[in-house]
Amino acid sequence: MYRSFQGLLLLGLCVFLASKAANGQLTWYINSRFIPLTFFGIVFLAVLAQVIFAEIKRSRQHDNEEEHDHDHEHDHAPAPINLWFMLVPLLIGVLIPARPLDSSAFATKGFNTNSPLVSADSSAQIFETDSEERNVLDWLKLFNYEDDTSQFVGQEASVIGFVYFDETLSENQFFVSRFVVSCCSADGFAVAMPAEWTGAATLEQDSWVLVKGSIKSVTLNGRDVPMVVAESVQAVPVPNQPYLYP
Repeated sequence: MYRSFQGLLLLGLCVFLASKAANGQLTWYINSRFIPLTFFGIVFLAVLAQVIFAEIKRSRQHDNEEEHDHDHEHDHAPAPINLWFMLVPLLIGVLIPARPLDSSAFATKGFNTNSPLVSADSSAQIFETDSEERNVLDWLKLFNYEDDTSQFVGQEASVIGFVYFDETLSENQFFVSRFVVSCCSADGFAVAMPAEWTGAATLEQDSWVLVKGSIKSVTLNGRDVPMVVAESVQAVPVPNQPYLYP
Protein backbone atom coordinates (compact mmCIF):
# COMPACT_ATOMS: atom_id res chain seq x y z
CA MET A 1 0.00 0.00 0.00
CA TYR A 2 2.84 2.37 0.84
CA ARG A 3 4.55 1.81 -2.51
CA SER A 4 1.23 2.09 -4.34
CA PHE A 5 0.58 5.44 -2.67
CA GLN A 6 4.07 6.57 -3.68
CA GLY A 7 3.44 5.64 -7.30
CA LEU A 8 0.03 7.34 -7.39
CA LEU A 9 1.47 10.49 -5.80
CA LEU A 10 4.29 10.70 -8.35
CA LEU A 11 1.84 10.07 -11.19
CA GLY A 12 -0.51 12.73 -9.80
CA LEU A 13 2.29 15.32 -9.70
CA CYS A 14 3.27 14.35 -13.24
CA VAL A 15 -0.28 14.77 -14.57
CA PHE A 16 -0.74 18.05 -12.67
CA LEU A 17 2.41 19.63 -14.10
CA ALA A 18 1.66 18.26 -17.58
CA SER A 19 -1.83 19.81 -17.49
CA LYS A 20 -0.38 23.19 -16.48
CA ALA A 21 2.11 22.95 -19.34
CA ALA A 22 -0.65 22.03 -21.79
CA ASN A 23 -2.92 24.97 -20.89
CA GLY A 24 -0.05 27.47 -20.70
CA GLN A 25 -0.37 28.18 -16.98
CA LEU A 26 3.17 27.19 -15.98
CA THR A 27 4.29 30.79 -16.44
CA TRP A 28 1.75 31.77 -13.74
CA TYR A 29 3.99 29.95 -11.29
CA ILE A 30 7.59 30.16 -12.53
CA ASN A 31 9.94 32.17 -14.70
CA SER A 32 9.72 31.02 -18.32
CA ARG A 33 13.41 30.11 -18.36
CA PHE A 34 12.60 27.17 -16.05
CA ILE A 35 10.03 25.65 -18.42
CA PRO A 36 12.54 23.20 -20.01
CA LEU A 37 13.59 22.03 -16.54
CA THR A 38 9.94 21.49 -15.65
CA PHE A 39 9.43 19.37 -18.77
CA PHE A 40 12.38 17.25 -17.67
CA GLY A 41 10.78 16.93 -14.22
CA ILE A 42 7.50 15.76 -15.79
CA VAL A 43 9.28 12.99 -17.69
CA PHE A 44 11.33 12.04 -14.62
CA LEU A 45 8.20 11.76 -12.43
CA ALA A 46 6.53 9.56 -15.04
CA VAL A 47 9.55 7.27 -15.18
CA LEU A 48 9.73 7.01 -11.37
CA ALA A 49 6.02 6.19 -11.17
CA GLN A 50 6.44 3.49 -13.83
CA VAL A 51 9.40 1.99 -11.95
CA ILE A 52 7.38 1.81 -8.72
CA PHE A 53 4.36 0.21 -10.42
CA ALA A 54 6.64 -2.33 -12.12
CA GLU A 55 8.22 -3.12 -8.76
CA ILE A 56 4.79 -3.66 -7.19
CA LYS A 57 3.82 -6.00 -10.05
CA ARG A 58 6.99 -8.07 -9.60
CA SER A 59 6.44 -8.23 -5.85
CA ARG A 60 2.93 -9.58 -6.29
CA GLN A 61 4.12 -12.21 -8.74
CA HIS A 62 6.67 -13.47 -6.21
CA ASP A 63 4.55 -12.91 -3.13
CA ASN A 64 4.28 -16.58 -2.21
CA GLU A 65 8.00 -17.23 -2.64
CA GLU A 66 9.13 -14.15 -0.66
CA GLU A 67 6.44 -14.00 2.01
CA HIS A 68 8.95 -13.73 4.85
CA ASP A 69 10.85 -10.86 3.22
CA HIS A 70 7.61 -8.98 2.59
CA ASP A 71 6.60 -9.30 6.22
CA HIS A 72 9.96 -7.87 7.25
CA GLU A 73 9.60 -4.95 4.83
CA HIS A 74 6.08 -4.28 6.07
CA ASP A 75 7.23 -4.12 9.67
CA HIS A 76 9.84 -1.50 8.82
CA ALA A 77 7.92 0.48 6.21
CA PRO A 78 8.28 4.30 6.42
CA ALA A 79 5.52 6.16 8.19
CA PRO A 80 2.63 6.96 5.77
CA ILE A 81 2.49 10.49 7.21
CA ASN A 82 5.54 11.34 5.09
CA LEU A 83 3.49 10.85 1.95
CA TRP A 84 0.59 12.92 3.30
CA PHE A 85 2.98 15.85 3.69
CA MET A 86 4.02 15.41 0.06
CA LEU A 87 0.37 15.30 -0.96
CA VAL A 88 -0.33 18.80 0.41
CA PRO A 89 1.27 20.77 -2.50
CA LEU A 90 -0.64 18.66 -5.03
CA LEU A 91 -3.95 19.25 -3.22
CA ILE A 92 -3.28 23.00 -3.06
CA GLY A 93 -2.54 23.11 -6.79
CA VAL A 94 -5.69 21.15 -7.67
CA LEU A 95 -8.17 22.71 -5.25
CA ILE A 96 -7.14 26.38 -5.48
CA PRO A 97 -8.02 27.94 -8.86
CA ALA A 98 -4.96 29.01 -10.84
CA ARG A 99 -4.55 32.70 -11.54
CA PRO A 100 -1.62 35.09 -11.89
CA LEU A 101 -0.77 37.43 -9.03
CA ASP A 102 -2.96 40.53 -8.86
CA SER A 103 -3.62 43.49 -6.55
CA SER A 104 -4.76 41.18 -3.73
CA ALA A 105 -1.05 40.44 -3.20
CA PHE A 106 -0.26 44.14 -2.70
CA ALA A 107 -1.29 43.92 0.96
CA THR A 108 1.67 41.63 1.71
CA LYS A 109 4.11 42.45 -1.11
CA GLY A 110 3.40 46.14 -1.73
CA PHE A 111 4.30 47.71 -5.07
CA ASN A 112 7.02 49.93 -6.54
CA THR A 113 6.78 52.98 -8.76
CA ASN A 114 10.52 52.85 -9.38
CA SER A 115 12.82 49.97 -10.25
CA PRO A 116 16.09 49.17 -8.45
CA LEU A 117 16.80 46.43 -11.00
CA VAL A 118 18.76 48.61 -13.35
CA SER A 119 22.29 48.99 -14.64
CA ALA A 120 23.95 51.28 -17.13
CA ASP A 121 23.99 48.52 -19.75
CA SER A 122 20.31 47.63 -19.38
CA SER A 123 19.32 51.31 -19.41
CA ALA A 124 21.25 51.88 -22.64
CA GLN A 125 19.57 48.88 -24.25
CA ILE A 126 16.08 50.04 -23.26
CA PHE A 127 16.91 53.57 -24.45
CA GLU A 128 17.52 52.19 -27.93
CA THR A 129 14.17 50.36 -27.92
CA ASP A 130 11.24 52.02 -29.67
CA SER A 131 9.19 53.86 -27.03
CA GLU A 132 5.97 52.00 -27.88
CA GLU A 133 7.68 48.64 -27.34
CA ARG A 134 8.71 49.42 -23.75
CA ASN A 135 6.77 47.75 -20.97
CA VAL A 136 6.01 49.10 -17.50
CA LEU A 137 9.30 47.85 -16.05
CA ASP A 138 11.30 49.38 -18.94
CA TRP A 139 9.82 52.85 -18.33
CA LEU A 140 10.49 52.65 -14.59
CA LYS A 141 14.07 51.54 -15.22
CA LEU A 142 14.69 54.52 -17.49
CA PHE A 143 13.31 57.02 -14.99
CA ASN A 144 15.23 55.33 -12.18
CA TYR A 145 18.58 55.50 -13.93
CA GLU A 146 18.50 58.56 -16.17
CA ASP A 147 19.04 61.93 -14.45
CA ASP A 148 17.41 63.92 -17.24
CA THR A 149 13.90 62.49 -17.52
CA SER A 150 12.68 65.45 -19.57
CA GLN A 151 14.02 63.69 -22.69
CA PHE A 152 11.22 61.11 -22.36
CA VAL A 153 8.37 63.61 -21.94
CA GLY A 154 6.04 63.48 -24.93
CA GLN A 155 7.23 60.10 -26.17
CA GLU A 156 4.52 57.65 -27.21
CA ALA A 157 3.88 54.71 -24.88
CA SER A 158 1.89 51.48 -25.21
CA VAL A 159 1.83 49.42 -22.02
CA ILE A 160 -0.19 46.43 -20.81
CA GLY A 161 -1.01 45.73 -17.17
CA PHE A 162 -3.79 45.25 -14.67
CA VAL A 163 -5.66 48.18 -13.16
CA TYR A 164 -5.00 49.21 -9.58
CA PHE A 165 -6.67 52.16 -7.88
CA ASP A 166 -4.80 53.86 -5.07
CA GLU A 167 -5.81 56.68 -2.75
CA THR A 168 -2.62 58.59 -3.59
CA LEU A 169 -3.95 59.23 -7.10
CA SER A 170 -6.71 61.54 -8.24
CA GLU A 171 -10.13 60.41 -9.47
CA ASN A 172 -9.16 60.15 -13.13
CA GLN A 173 -5.92 58.29 -12.49
CA PHE A 174 -4.95 54.66 -11.90
CA PHE A 175 -1.89 52.42 -11.89
CA VAL A 176 -0.97 50.08 -14.74
CA SER A 177 0.63 47.24 -12.80
CA ARG A 178 2.69 44.12 -13.47
CA PHE A 179 4.49 41.61 -11.30
CA VAL A 180 8.20 41.05 -11.86
CA VAL A 181 9.38 37.48 -11.25
CA SER A 182 13.00 36.36 -10.99
CA CYS A 183 12.44 32.70 -10.13
CA CYS A 184 8.83 31.95 -9.22
CA SER A 185 5.68 33.76 -8.13
CA ALA A 186 6.76 33.51 -4.49
CA ASP A 187 9.56 36.06 -5.08
CA GLY A 188 7.45 38.27 -7.36
CA PHE A 189 7.11 41.98 -6.65
CA ALA A 190 4.79 44.49 -8.26
CA VAL A 191 5.75 47.54 -10.29
CA ALA A 192 3.19 50.18 -11.13
CA MET A 193 3.11 53.04 -13.60
CA PRO A 194 0.49 55.77 -13.16
CA ALA A 195 -1.89 56.57 -15.98
CA GLU A 196 -4.34 59.41 -16.47
CA TRP A 197 -7.58 58.92 -18.38
CA THR A 198 -10.95 60.67 -18.27
CA GLY A 199 -12.75 57.31 -18.25
CA ALA A 200 -10.75 55.83 -15.36
CA ALA A 201 -13.88 55.49 -13.22
CA THR A 202 -15.33 52.99 -15.70
CA LEU A 203 -12.44 50.55 -15.22
CA GLU A 204 -12.53 47.61 -12.84
CA GLN A 205 -9.84 46.74 -10.34
CA ASP A 206 -7.52 43.99 -11.63
CA SER A 207 -8.90 44.17 -15.17
CA TRP A 208 -6.17 43.93 -17.82
CA VAL A 209 -5.84 46.89 -20.16
CA LEU A 210 -3.73 48.21 -23.01
CA VAL A 211 -2.97 51.87 -22.37
CA LYS A 212 -1.77 54.05 -25.24
CA GLY A 213 -0.75 57.67 -24.89
CA SER A 214 2.14 60.03 -24.25
CA ILE A 215 4.57 60.18 -21.35
CA LYS A 216 4.80 62.96 -18.84
CA SER A 217 6.91 63.19 -15.70
CA VAL A 218 5.22 63.39 -12.28
CA THR A 219 6.52 63.24 -8.72
CA LEU A 220 5.42 60.39 -6.44
CA ASN A 221 6.97 59.77 -3.04
CA GLY A 222 9.67 62.30 -3.79
CA ARG A 223 10.78 60.69 -7.08
CA ASP A 224 10.17 61.47 -10.73
CA VAL A 225 8.16 58.68 -12.35
CA PRO A 226 6.62 58.27 -15.82
CA MET A 227 2.88 58.73 -16.25
CA VAL A 228 0.91 57.80 -19.35
CA VAL A 229 -1.55 60.47 -20.43
CA ALA A 230 -3.89 58.01 -22.10
CA GLU A 231 -5.43 58.60 -25.49
CA SER A 232 -7.08 55.18 -25.35
CA VAL A 233 -7.56 52.39 -22.80
CA GLN A 234 -8.58 49.03 -24.23
CA ALA A 235 -9.60 45.90 -22.30
CA VAL A 236 -7.36 42.90 -23.13
CA PRO A 237 -7.20 39.27 -21.96
CA VAL A 238 -4.59 38.13 -19.47
CA PRO A 239 -1.30 37.77 -21.41
CA ASN A 240 0.16 34.32 -21.93
CA GLN A 241 3.07 35.57 -19.85
CA PRO A 242 1.49 37.86 -17.24
CA TYR A 243 4.80 38.46 -15.45
CA LEU A 244 7.79 40.56 -16.47
CA TYR A 245 11.36 39.34 -16.00
CA PRO A 246 14.26 41.51 -14.84
